[in-house]
Amino acid sequence: MHIIKVNATESTNTLAREWFQSNKNSDAICISTNQQTKGRGQRGASWVSNAGENLTFSVIFPLPQVSISDQFLISAGVGLQIISALNELKINNLKLKWPNDIMAENYKIGGVLIENIISNNKITASIIGIGLNVNQVHFPDLPKASSLKNLTGIVYSTEEVLEIILSKLEQMILPQGESYFLDILKKYEDALFRKNKASTFQLKDGSLLTGIILGVTPSGLLKVQVEDEELLTFDLKELKLLF
Repeated sequence: MHIIKVNATESTNTLAREWFQSNKNSDAICISTNQQTKGRGQRGASWVSNAGENLTFSVIFPLPQVSISDQFLISAGVGLQIISALNELKINNLKLKWPNDIMAENYKIGGVLIENIISNNKITASIIGIGLNVNQVHFPDLPKASSLKNLTGIVYSTEEVLEIILSKLEQMILPQGESYFLDILKKYEDALFRKNKASTFQLKDGSLLTGIILGVTPSGLLKVQVEDEELLTFDLKELKLLF
């Protein structure tokens, strides 16, 4: 995969979207930066990363063969491929915190933000933004954040880690087909952080809910079992898993 490197940018996802508008017929491209000044995360959160110590990049996948109704497949597949890459680096106890935070040893080490470009009722491209804490050691006011270096004591080459991740993403095939989707869905559920464990959640009105994560629906809604074995489903804006 061709890599475009920039020294600094507000957001690699924004830059990738702008690049795609002028290069719609190209193959998959990665845009990587040493410093991202206005990185974005889920729920409108910012993604803060020390310049030069971590990975902040976006991959443009033109024309993924996925329908709009099945677009969660892209998110699930990307998360699984990142875990596969980190397994090669001997990172232990890897999980996916719904919808797509990367966890290791119960710490958050990365996140994914996917923005699909839709035209004529089709996904014409997926902008896959990835942030991964690699060599950063200190995370002020983020007690549940960590990095590959903190977990292993190894100083990593960010370029080598990027190459491994991109190699895995290139292997990701997104065909139409229910059987393939269900296979990815099962693997994603197997990797879910705190699956089958009693957990506390915060609802959008600020109230708390106790329940057990059972899995996800094909559209990516989180399935939570609450009192009296009632099964509820939530989208990203309705629920936040607390540690």
